[in-house]
Amino acid sequence: MQKIEARQFFQNKRKALTQSECLKLDDLLLIQFQKFNWGNMDCIGNFYPIEKQNEPNSILLAKYLKYIFPNITIAYPSILQDGLDMEFFKETEEFIENKWGIIEPLPVQKVEKKTMNAVLVPLLGFDTNGQRIGFGKGFYDRYFENETKDCLRIGISYFEPIAKLEDTHQFDVPLTHCITPSKIYEF
Repeated sequence: MQKIEARQFFQNKRKALTQSECLKLDDLLLIQFQKFNWGNMDCIGNFYPIEKQNEPNSILLAKYLKYIFPNITIAYPSILQDGLDMEFFKETEEFIENKWGIIEPLPVQKVEKKTMNAVLVPLLGFDTNGQRIGFGKGFYDRYFENETKDCLRIGISYFEPIAKLEDTHQFDVPLTHCITPSKIYEF
């Protein structure tokens, strides 16, 4: 399947979900999330879900991590002014909405890439090789292309993978793992 049709396929599946179905899927995601080995991690990147797009509730997942590991740092991305790159900042109580409708933390305390153990990556879907189907802006691929070799890239998906994305290119950075309501995939 080509990226453009995969993106449309997963967007349609998300749009068809009711609020009740999303809550159930979030509960199932949390069960799988609890099975993952988070024990040696000091700093994890997360994302603010876009509710109108029925994104998985990554805030629920971060709350679980903070409850189990009170000293863990949770960081959130902020897109830079050039609109091409992003940086992560420690979680704050205050948020802003950028021009793309993405919620970001106030950029108070930057988190360096080399300190990130894992990043929870938003996505529409993925394939069995760990290739992510995102929204097409490339923020995460650019973020992961340098200095993040040891950082786990963990997708969070309501849906199981498609067989294969046929039009990946050299700049696409695959996931290391993906958590779905029924399984944890490792690539």
